Amino acid sequence: MNVEHREMIVAKVMPALVVFSLWLDGSFYPILLLPFLYVLTVEKRDLGFLGFKVRGFNSSIGLGFVVAGVVFALYLPLFFFYRIPTQDGVNLYDIFTDAIWYPIYEETTYRAFFLAHFGAPVLSSSHRGVLPNLIQALLFLSVHHKYLAMGEPLVLIPVFLLGFLNGLVFLKTSNVLGCVFSHSLANGAALLLRALAV
Repeated sequence: MNVEHREMIVAKVMPALVVFSLWLDGSFYPILLLPFLYVLTVEKRDLGFLGFKVRGFNSSIGLGFVVAGVVFALYLPLFFFYRIPTQDGVNLYDIFTDAIWYPIYEETTYRAFFLAHFGAPVLSSSHRGVLPNLIQALLFLSVHHKYLAMGEPLVLIPVFLLGFLNGLVFLKTSNVLGCVFSHSLANGAALLLRALAV
């Protein structure tokens, strides 16, 4: 295998396999190490490449706050429209998974890792990575298929918007922390609604 083929595999094929692995199951907690280990050991980059850095933090958090507000404003009427049920109220496991684990896991997978590898080449163009951002938002949407099974398909609208807008935040700031913040804030607000509805 020549150097050019090896570079192409490391640059595109291997990251696609990492994304696919992460897409398969977000409930297997150790799998979150995969993108970090890949970037650190295979690509020999620091975690700033994935947007875990101080630069751009303030603008990322500010934009993340706006995204969370927009997404929650769309979710709120759907909550009342569907009268989204709560089985046994909100417990600590729900708080951990919805407000901590999934925001970190999904933002690392879809915004940080995917866009760092597939959105970076077009960042300098006028399109600002729209196609890679759309693809990652659709991948993010696909793991939320439970809303179809629950008979709440309109909830997929704010889910898609969260993925797409957080992608724009990442592309603009190169910082994923605001994306994690907005995702956690939106999920936390939805949990609060569920807790108050009991």
